[in-house]
Amino acid sequence: MLQRGPNSLLRVVQNARASGPSISTRAPGTLLIQGMPRNYSLNTVSTVRKTHVLGSTQLLCPMSRSAVQHDVVRGRHKRIVSNLDPNCLKMSDIVDLSGTVQPSVRFGGGSGTRLHYHYVRGSHYTPFPPNSRGFLYYHSRPGLPPGAGEIRLRVADSGLALSPADLFASGRDLWDDAGHRPWRMHMLQLYTTRNYDPIRQLLLSQGLIDAAQDRETEQRVSVSSVKPGAWNILDTISDTFVIQLPIQTLNLAFIHDECIVPAFEAAWALRWRERPETVEGSDAHWRLYQELTQMCFLGSALVRFELKKAEANNMFYRVKEGEVVLVLRVVELLDQASPDGVPFRLPEGGDLIQTRSPRFYWFMHLDQARKYGIITPSSLKKLEELYLGDNTSTGKSPPC
Repeated sequence: MLQRGPNSLLRVVQNARASGPSISTRAPGTLLIQGMPRNYSLNTVSTVRKTHVLGSTQLLCPMSRSAVQHDVVRGRHKRIVSNLDPNCLKMSDIVDLSGTVQPSVRFGGGSGTRLHYHYVRGSHYTPFPPNSRGFLYYHSRPGLPPGAGEIRLRVADSGLALSPADLFASGRDLWDDAGHRPWRMHMLQLYTTRNYDPIRQLLLSQGLIDAAQDRETEQRVSVSSVKPGAWNILDTISDTFVIQLPIQTLNLAFIHDECIVPAFEAAWALRWRERPETVEGSDAHWRLYQELTQMCFLGSALVRFELKKAEANNMFYRVKEGEVVLVLRVVELLDQASPDGVPFRLPEGGDLIQTRSPRFYWFMHLDQARKYGIITPSSLKKLEELYLGDNTSTGKSPPC
């Protein structure tokens, strides 16, 4: 009897462990942290941690229903990224973000970092779409100033018997919620909150950015008061970007060689209307814009900044012939449908964005563009080379 006593006690303890509730660091909705109420949200918290406060472990309230529903995958699949260099990929770098709201990913040896797919202002975060599984990687173009670049997700089919490099090459970038451009975390986002420090550290450790570039970007962002979530970000003045037409005020952030500039009113009262055009080989016409009906394009468009010399046909309001001004060109209409079911049609080469009056195109004088920080000496030179020729000069602008 005395010999069976410890065994009996052991069985009781084992039965209690098997049948009773247990506290697990992997239990979804359970957060152990230093005395902080659970209704306080931390973007960088991804794994449950056991913390001893005054000699005891404190168990806090469960996470919200939505957080448990969309991030329960944490307990089954660890999202760990040890590499952001597309030339050094491993199968272990594949992460699955499918169907999750603000999934947590560990970059390198850092703490978890929450990512989000799309945020509807005043509403909620949109979960990542199905099949959002692949490699997170650093994407940049050579010759761009500090602060340019982005983190993308290359969707890959890990079921294929291919090497990581071949999976990456055969994959495709995840597109944003509107389906008009790749989903991204712009580099400026990494410098506006400490939550993204693990991503910066991993980029540094892999040599994708160097220490001097990191310091310069941080300094440029700190004096710019830029808010990446509120503006389209242009890595260079000649980049195309997506906007909604018509739009009353266009806010953009420009990454120049000299500085980073948030422009609260880079453009205003933008719209595009079809102009009369005869169909080749017939007397029929494309749909005409009638001022009384206010029929204008409503949807997404791919646009870019250009320089344009005013012509003699009064295309700009009160601009002298030969004066060079800044304009916006519609490169592509991304939403082709129209209210009457007839597709909109751009002329060959695109068309300039119009202002409130259907008679004139939108423009900005160069001195005004300098004042707003839209153009600097470096960006003006780039636009001159692209649209006016190397020997054309429109004056100098002071540095930022």
